[in-house]
Amino acid sequence: MNCNCNPNFHKTLTLTQTATNLVATLSNSTNISSLDYFEVIVCQNPDNVITGNPLPYQFTINGTPVEVRNKYSLPIYSDRLKTRKRYYGSYVAPATGDPYVILWNTPNCPAYAVSQAVATTTTTNEGE
Repeated sequence: MNCNCNPNFHKTLTLTQTATNLVATLSNSTNISSLDYFEVIVCQNPDNVITGNPLPYQFTINGTPVEVRNKYSLPIYSDRLKTRKRYYGSYVAPATGDPYVILWNTPNCPAYAVSQAVATTTTTNEGE
């Protein structure tokens, strides 16, 4: 019996590491429209796939890998989502720019936001 009682609910079927991302193939991931409600559960342990440092998540939506962001529009890394926990948010496909998934109930990551800001700033030596 195949019941599609909640078309907004997705589970990860596979996790694949690329050079820059952790790509999750999702169940029921075709025909998703912009601003659709989105629920997902990570069923595989990313630690079994990742070799090295945590990588940003991407979900395959409508056949295309899209970035996964938290409520602050920062990328969600593979060490931030727990397995078997339901996360909810929206799929966003703007008129211009790349589509993405934003998850609202992810852990707050202020240290990550600070480290990214520090990593992108440049220092100048005054007086030289």
